[in-house]
Amino acid sequence: MNLNFDLNMMLNILRSLIDLFIVWFIFYYLISMFKTNMRTMQLFKGVLFIFIVRLITGLLGLSTINYLVESIINWGVLALIIIFQPEIRTLLEKMGQTKMTIKKEMTNDEKERLMDELVTAITTLSKEQTGALITFERTQSLMDYINTGTRINADIKSELFLTIFWEGTPLHDGATIIQGDRVACAAAFYPPTNKELSPKYGARHRAAIGISEITDSLTVIVSEETGTISFAMNGELKKIPTKELRASLVNELNWFKSNDEEEATHES
Repeated sequence: MNLNFDLNMMLNILRSLIDLFIVWFIFYYLISMFKTNMRTMQLFKGVLFIFIVRLITGLLGLSTINYLVESIINWGVLALIIIFQPEIRTLLEKMGQTKMTIKKEMTNDEKERLMDELVTAITTLSKEQTGALITFERTQSLMDYINTGTRINADIKSELFLTIFWEGTPLHDGATIIQGDRVACAAAFYPPTNKELSPKYGARHRAAIGISEITDSLTVIVSEETGTISFAMNGELKKIPTKELRASLVNELNWFKSNDEEEATHES
């Protein structure tokens, strides 16, 4: 009898642990997917705030506010499905993927060569006052936006960027997206920001800020009017002097890491 009781108790504990682990894994997976999306994280904080208010109103017995909060929660599930439709679709697509994607690791020599090509291209575009929009994919996928453009899948070459953004080509109006060491596409389009901006900023700047508000990407903008180089990150614009372009790209893309930094990381 005691043996059966102990066995049942152990099975119940094991089930509970498995249940908690699955729930933890789901939450961890969702948060890791959405943490780089600023809009999603802001909405997540809002949902968390509503649940905290619901808990407080329940403890204090504030019936009217409690009723309003419960109504928001009941209708909120449907609202969240509508709001998070792109993210939910991305999540389901990732869960349904059966092929393993192996990310190519670049050597430092390759990174130096690619950085030279990028700096040469952007600097030349700036001198010639040729408008350009170049986006680097970081941790969050830009596949939805790549699909809006023309697929290229080419090596990173300065001549390629100069050709793409020359006004005589049909691909110059839009963004070029870089994935790793490849130019994924050209003429991609982004949702523009809703922020109030100075009239001196045109469609390129609005699009660059727009994509930076919903992804963790880095977008380089070259102004057609002035040749000014700017970075769009986290919903903000930052002007970059030409002489600081290479250092700024290296810093933001985090392509290079010294041996001292690696050792410090391992020791910590």
